[in-house]
Amino acid sequence: MIPAQPLPTELTTERLHLRRYRPHDSAMYDRMLKENAEHLYEFLPFFLVNARGEEDIRQWFDRQDAEWEARSLFIFGAWEKATGVYVGESYLANPDWDVPRIEVGYFLVKACTGKGYAAEAANAAIRFAFEQLKVLRVDLQCAADNAASRQVAERCGFTPEGRFRQHHRKKDGSLVDVLWYGLLRSEWSNLQQNTTRP
Repeated sequence: MIPAQPLPTELTTERLHLRRYRPHDSAMYDRMLKENAEHLYEFLPFFLVNARGEEDIRQWFDRQDAEWEARSLFIFGAWEKATGVYVGESYLANPDWDVPRIEVGYFLVKACTGKGYAAEAANAAIRFAFEQLKVLRVDLQCAADNAASRQVAERCGFTPEGRFRQHHRKKDGSLVDVLWYGLLRSEWSNLQQNTTRP
């Protein structure tokens, strides 16, 4: 069932503040794309790789708003609580409300990698998926050669469920296997209980 109730638009973790993007974020986001063009090239859709300025970014934010209202895409920008520095984003996409299930994804700017922020932001989105969207499972997929993303999946408690051989073509034309992970509501609940025990 598609969730109809109003949904929170801001999330917090130990070190991060996550929220939906706002129009005034367009300059920051445009600058971030330019500064991380090489770092994020493989992971961003072509319309963001080819974004020509703030107007294109504002249109992307408008599209995010429409998809949020349609309950088809939920994107949260992530900032450090202590400094206000933008670190990346986590998102939930490709829902199947008949199950219901949804897929989690994330990226970090290059300067903020290696600090555990990807898993922290992903966990915030996963909590949102289970507590607010009431899904029964969260999916995660990544290229088999993406060691950092595999580590995020493991840190978040996902179970590897399959390997799709030569399943994705990179922007340079090469083929790569894709790994598929799943996290069930019951598994996530157990993880929460284990982490809160004294």
